[in-house]
Amino acid sequence: MIKFLLRRVFKAVGKLQQWVGEDIQNEAATQQQRNTLTLASERERGGAARKRYQIVNMWDHLTFKEGTQAHHITKVLDHEEWISMEEILRRVNELFGILYQNERSLYPYLKTLVDAGLLEANMVGGKMKWRKKNLIITIGEEMEEEVARMSTSQPLN
Repeated sequence: MIKFLLRRVFKAVGKLQQWVGEDIQNEAATQQQRNTLTLASERERGGAARKRYQIVNMWDHLTFKEGTQAHHITKVLDHEEWISMEEILRRVNELFGILYQNERSLYPYLKTLVDAGLLEANMVGGKMKWRKKNLIITIGEEMEEEVARMSTSQPLN
């Protein structure tokens, strides 16, 4: 009886191994066909190489005049979390040692940066919160030289 059960189990395992082996062979054949089709389509297009693209974060290239409210705001805000005005003021005080007399002095700068599309604003529980907008662009080869030239230029005063 035990021999009979063991034979059935090993026979089932053998069939399972054979089935898995067939799936792996089928996947390899399918992948090879895809590669062949890709090469054939590239040959039809005249063998043109694929264009190279580069992903650029615009925040790496944006600079604001040091010591300004816009500089303070952009340095303390983050991309992931929404930050309230109290937290912005606390972070500015912590990073730059500057204590604003009136928190309303930052609102025009925040509004301008939101209107320019650099920041996002959100009303949560009756309080405004802000965060940096993700400014990621994709550029081609021909634009790489232009971006390199622009990133070495000095900020406007």
